[in-house]
Amino acid sequence: MTFPIVLAHGIARFDVLLRDLLMDEDMSDDRTHYFRRIRSTLQAAGFPTYHSSVPWAEGVAVRSRALRANVEQVLAATRARKVHIIGHSMGGLDARHMLFDGRADGIHERVASLTTIGTPHWGTSFADWGVTSEKLLLAILSMLGIGTLDGFRDLTTKSCAAFNAQAESFELRCGVAFRAYAGAQLLPHVFEPLKLSWHVVQQHEGANDGLVPVSSARWRDEFAVATVIDADHLNEVGWWEPNDLGFGIDFAKFPPRPRLAELPAKLGERVRGLYLQIARDLDKAFP
Repeated sequence: MTFPIVLAHGIARFDVLLRDLLMDEDMSDDRTHYFRRIRSTLQAAGFPTYHSSVPWAEGVAVRSRALRANVEQVLAATRARKVHIIGHSMGGLDARHMLFDGRADGIHERVASLTTIGTPHWGTSFADWGVTSEKLLLAILSMLGIGTLDGFRDLTTKSCAAFNAQAESFELRCGVAFRAYAGAQLLPHVFEPLKLSWHVVQQHEGANDGLVPVSSARWRDEFAVATVIDADHLNEVGWWEPNDLGFGIDFAKFPPRPRLAELPAKLGERVRGLYLQIARDLDKAFP
């Protein structure tokens, strides 16, 4: 039996107000979802797939408990022995904390694999910058009705390094199969609101997807997928935006070559294809 897949979203889930308005979290049309048309694509290919829903910007301890409740609901509803988790951004950290914090009662024994995409396993210098500039960040968040920095603090390089040291031994022997994907793009293709963070991360940590450096998303050599996805943080969950039409030089290739425009249908097909390949690989590994 194919294990069900849980898609774990990141911090500051940008579609949450729309979901609350439309009350369509579980409906088949996922064109406006955080994971754009990804659940429906996987379901059409025969993979039972579910969305997670965790608090918007709370700390990882709160978010990981909510993710565990999501996982347990899927296990109960499907009567499956285990689930696969695919986590984007902070969703990957939520899952890791869920596994580690719940190790005493064996939640890791109910998770076959964790695949992360654009997850800041070693944190991001943009979170460091944001916490250092706390007054500015709190002012921005307060305009959005958010009064906590807890989630952002958990994405700092210091916090993530401390968790990695604590969890390393458990993660290497817990029996969960880990895979980590990184994404990166160069200007001018990066989503406009991510250009400030792209510059901050580029200056301190190099190649990045607008929020998360490749070095952080790759996590550990034994888990890292070698190929870096041509995507910014928004593209990684299937969303296209006008800067993807920009022309430029891709210096990540050798020799450098033109990086041409990508239309919405092409990008969507490429990103959904990635998730579909992940699901197929997992199905083969866990028959």
